[in-house]
Amino acid sequence: VVACLIIVLALVWTMPEIPKTVKTGEICLPSEIGPLKCGSTADLLHGYLEREIATKYDEVKRQDQEKQENHLKKVSARLMNIYDKSFWEMKPAAKLTGKEQPDLRKSDISADMVPIREWCNGRELYDTKGFMRYGIRYRNGRLVVPVDGTYFIYSNLDFFESCNPSSGLPDVKDINKPIKHGIFKFNILEGEEEELVTNVQPHTIPTNRYYNSYNSYVSSLVELKAGDELSVKVSNITY
Repeated sequence: VVACLIIVLALVWTMPEIPKTVKTGEICLPSEIGPLKCGSTADLLHGYLEREIATKYDEVKRQDQEKQENHLKKVSARLMNIYDKSFWEMKPAAKLTGKEQPDLRKSDISADMVPIREWCNGRELYDTKGFMRYGIRYRNGRLVVPVDGTYFIYSNLDFFESCNPSSGLPDVKDINKPIKHGIFKFNILEGEEEELVTNVQPHTIPTNRYYNSYNSYVSSLVELKAGDELSVKVSNITY
């Protein structure tokens, strides 16, 4: 009995002191800055539950992440046993070659850069050096990325423009407007197009005085998400 009384007294002495004046509609709960805090029941309960739920959520999220990592390790090991090293070489890849372009759309006439809307794809690639494999899809002149990851993107184009034989100057409306060639990405979830890499060249005067030829190559390593759509644009599609 004496031992029990000692334990009870010890618990009473170590408990935080509860304020003597607590109004109706108020409550005292443990706070993040001290043992007890008294105030509005609704506000304190909201804050207390929010802190507790956040802690539990972080723990559940950590456990879920660990489960996913363990699952991935098991699946990777199983696939490696089935496909050996070839599984890791099955990376999304594509290479397309161009074809004759359709007439300009009204929305493209005054645009700074115009997308190349037609590429050899599907069976048309059989007669070219192009290919599409491991999930890459072709849609409306764009390549659609199947999975998140780091991708190497590139584009190579040859441009030709006619010149005035008498002066050798390029036969363009504005010679000060440069020649542009770039790769862009679009994701329907974000709703905005983003420029990934672009090459800009000035117009030049050719030695033959009849036509100009340019070569443009752009490339970059980029982080892409599943569903990203890649397109190639130029400043003047007639080139």
